[in-house]
Amino acid sequence: MGTSRSFRLRVRASVLCCALLLIICAPSVSTATSQSVAAQAPHAKASRDINVVMIVFDEAMLSPLLRTDGTINRKRFPGFAALADTTTWYRNMMGTSQRTTEAVPSILGGRWPSLKKYPILRDHPNNLFTYMQDKKDLNVYQAVTKLCPKGVCPNAGPLYFRLVDRQVQRFEEFIEASASSTTPTLHFTHLLLPHRPWGLAPDVRLSPDLVQFADRRSERLVDRRRDNYQSMLRQYVATDTLLLEFINKLKASPNWDNTMLVVTADHGITFVPGESYRDKININNPGTLEDIYRVPLFIKYPLQTKSSISDCPASSIDILPTIIATNGVTPSWTTEGANLRRTCPLRTSRIVQWPYSTTQISTGFSAVLERVRYYDQWIDANGDVDDIYRVQLSGRLLGKRAPTTAPANVSVTWTLNGAENYQKVGTGRLGPVPTRASGTLTTQSRLCQRCEGLIAVNGRFVGTLPELAGMTPEMGALPFSSSLMSRFIQPGDNRVELWVVDWTGTKPVMTLVGAPQKVSDGSK
Repeated sequence: MGTSRSFRLRVRASVLCCALLLIICAPSVSTATSQSVAAQAPHAKASRDINVVMIVFDEAMLSPLLRTDGTINRKRFPGFAALADTTTWYRNMMGTSQRTTEAVPSILGGRWPSLKKYPILRDHPNNLFTYMQDKKDLNVYQAVTKLCPKGVCPNAGPLYFRLVDRQVQRFEEFIEASASSTTPTLHFTHLLLPHRPWGLAPDVRLSPDLVQFADRRSERLVDRRRDNYQSMLRQYVATDTLLLEFINKLKASPNWDNTMLVVTADHGITFVPGESYRDKININNPGTLEDIYRVPLFIKYPLQTKSSISDCPASSIDILPTIIATNGVTPSWTTEGANLRRTCPLRTSRIVQWPYSTTQISTGFSAVLERVRYYDQWIDANGDVDDIYRVQLSGRLLGKRAPTTAPANVSVTWTLNGAENYQKVGTGRLGPVPTRASGTLTTQSRLCQRCEGLIAVNGRFVGTLPELAGMTPEMGALPFSSSLMSRFIQPGDNRVELWVVDWTGTKPVMTLVGAPQKVSDGSK
């Protein structure tokens, strides 16, 4: 796997506290869409003999997957694009709760969530697992919930099972199992991806200091929220890398045609400055509701050969009744959702919940496009993976070589947290690599309003520091954070330097600050 035992132990210890957070923490249907969905129905007969393969991602917003025209950005997310090419994409989908402990039971039980219930079997006796237990083999991974009967399938395990490296390994195991099963099986996994902490690089290497260095900047700063949005996108791309591997392997197996595939998420997350990521809901800022409750939903029905798009007002509660109808055996209990395979729910609004209130959202897919345009102001929604890092004026220089000679900048100094990690870079999946640079900046003289910083590794620009713009000596040690184009960071003696770029004139003027100052452990 390209990583050592000692490195994994360090990673697990550093992110254990983040795992604890998981505990607490009228649309129309076009004629073309209606015909497309209906065309699939004759080829998707209900059958007990099918495999059901279901992935529930976590903190997975819908809008980052999209271009500004509403299509999947296949340059950045080829895995989700492959899903859209082979499934029915319910792009007007909405989750029910901003907490996993209510959202996942709602998905698995087909009922609106209740805060009076815990995510355990006793409170949700009628669910996907109890329905399938005497009908198929069960291969189940629950990251948080405990909805399986004893001896039938495993429930959520210890907290360290939720760590990022474990989630990647769970996905890899799931890929192998779903492609190789020889009897009708329910394969279910709830993966804490692209959930915080955001440590994965697009190539699925892993940052060794996920939570070691806290970001001291205000949550009201656009720079901080944009940096976090970049970090989430990195991990979303890594998740997509695994998803594409999953799709390719399943399609190459004998199970593809006879499989019902469901890919969705429990909830999203918002990055609007000054707002809670999702713990607290502000109904006076409706855009945040779209971020938190809009999630992907892709369903491939057995023998489905053509892709389609549905604008039906789907909800998480519709997934289980759709699986039940496709499996062909009606249970003795009922759900509150609709069978999306045959029906477009006649909903003018959908209920969403948070502690301790609810509201109804009546928007359609156009509201998702508004969120795409909102975040496009920060990160090019139509760009590729490298464009995730290209922010502000200096973003266009990322990936390029720094000048071989340049004047020295004697005014600016900087510190770099975890500088030793740049000398401990690994290769292969889960190998250690810095994905985010953080530290402090100081200056002895006022910097221009169009001055920015650039981080270079071995003479190649890999990260931007817009925080330098307009900086003055009176600001003291200014904290910074920068997402790093980590594909250029490889094993070896890595030289890390800071540059200052002045964009005031017609051409950028660069000066070299050089290596970071050394800091003691107590000043990090």
